[in-house]
Amino acid sequence: MTSPPQHPHQDFGLLGESWELSLNADGYAANTLRAYPNALRQLAVWLAANHPGVGPLDVTRDQLRAWIIHVRESSSSGTARSWFAGVRHFFRWLVTEGETERDPTDGIRTPPPNQPTTPVLALDDVRALLATCTGKDFVDRRDAAIVYVFLDGGLRLAEVTGLAVDDVHLRDRALTVRGKGSNRSGPRIRHATLSVKGTQALDRYLRERRRHPHTERPELWLGARGRPSLSADGVEAVLHRRAAQAGLKMFHPHVLRHTWASQARAAGLSEGDLMVLGGWRSRQMLDRYGAAVAGERAAEAYRRLALGDRL
Repeated sequence: MTSPPQHPHQDFGLLGESWELSLNADGYAANTLRAYPNALRQLAVWLAANHPGVGPLDVTRDQLRAWIIHVRESSSSGTARSWFAGVRHFFRWLVTEGETERDPTDGIRTPPPNQPTTPVLALDDVRALLATCTGKDFVDRRDAAIVYVFLDGGLRLAEVTGLAVDDVHLRDRALTVRGKGSNRSGPRIRHATLSVKGTQALDRYLRERRRHPHTERPELWLGARGRPSLSADGVEAVLHRRAAQAGLKMFHPHVLRHTWASQARAAGLSEGDLMVLGGWRSRQMLDRYGAAVAGERAAEAYRRLALGDRL
């Protein structure tokens, strides 16, 4: 007979609530406020199953190491790295608050990050995606504009969703973008440059938008059939529907940002300019994006410099 599942030690819930209050008071970003407590819950559940009765003040370094191995093997190194960051913050908070004098995360190295390559779309795939929304009705005009904004500006899903009508500057072929930030520093403002075709797509959408019953709303993207506006889920649904129509497999909205970055580098845009335009502070993501097509770029560069053709 299997034993009934064990519940996490109650102190994880009691101290976890106080910790979450501290995170909120310190102004951590919304993603962190979700991710860190989730990491602690995952640890508490694992401890209940493997070390029943162990509370947050009893956790040992070896137990944490075993948990990290479990997360890495059952999920990924990236998840182990992310969850360990949350758990480490919790135990350091316990020490700061005087709940304990011992931090079991001391001496444990942060798990290394994943090193994946990032998929990008071929230009034929991009053309196929755009070909699904060449009609002249409201939905086609809106969806074409959305796709062009992703492709031209390299915007993230949240950034595209958060655009307002006042953020569009057709004459300058530019968008004002509110990028990733924190509750403490606020969003990082940058400007995204549009292509001529992208600007034309936005102009067509804005003209069609004026006939929408909710045209006075500040949000740029309005819903179909008279619905007020598109949420991030709505924008993502638009892209998935168009990708399915284009026959694209394993599609995700962020692949458009990957494709933008990869094509910009292939066209000769410097890393510094790309970081500014894409709203990055680290080269790490650029390296990931570049790895997906590094071989193709290297081969194309060598074709121009091939030794045999210079003999």
